Amino acid sequence: MKKISLLLTILLFAVGVSGGYGYYAFVLNEDDDDSSDGEQSGGNSAPNAIIDPTNPKVQVDSDINFTASKSTDSDGDALSYVWMFEGDNKEYEGEVVTRNYPGEGEFEVKLIVFDSEGLSDEAVTTVTVVSNYKGEFSGSLSEGQTETITFPVQAGAISLDVDWNLSDDQQGIINLDSSTVDMYLEDSEGNILENATGEQEGTGSWSITDNRLEPNGDYIIVIECTNGEMGYEIVVNVKY
Repeated sequence: MKKISLLLTILLFAVGVSGGYGYYAFVLNEDDDDSSDGEQSGGNSAPNAIIDPTNPKVQVDSDINFTASKSTDSDGDALSYVWMFEGDNKEYEGEVVTRNYPGEGEFEVKLIVFDSEGLSDEAVTTVTVVSNYKGEFSGSLSEGQTETITFPVQAGAISLDVDWNLSDDQQGIINLDSSTVDMYLEDSEGNILENATGEQEGTGSWSITDNRLEPNGDYIIVIECTNGEMGYEIVVNVKY
């Protein structure tokens, strides 16, 4: 309740019984109720569709489970689920579905959630299907020769590992210096990520993490024989 008070002050210049002047105040009170009750929205609310996982990455020929268990309905209605997968003309029902992708690529996944009143909501995500890369290379170089090894690094790579085993083809020959090679790892833009110079017979490795694998395309390993004759075996692993 809000009370509005109206104050009227009237100056009376009159001679009273006492013969004096005075101020007389008359107060008029008016009660005014301007409050109003908020209206509550009625009716049923649509559910909220949520796909889990969101934007997942999966290996070729590996199973992945999609679930709608995180979907909600504010009215507490029973929910039903319909799934649609890019490249598949069928519709699938159920809270959880399992998929297997035989080839690489990006594929859309759509979920439609219905409540018991027929209201619905949909969610869409994209699954990225990848395949780890493994390359094995071998050969032999004489002094002054260079070998370039090329391999692909695609978007989404999380690690690159290069392992090598060098063998001195001149080992055992008297009065000859050890064979040596220089090695360089370059990304698709020509940036040198790693290098090893003056490498002699033995093993070694490089390991590159995802924050250094942003340029996609063909990466190369350059091997230069700087002395003698050197055999090499190199294994490249790119994980996604």
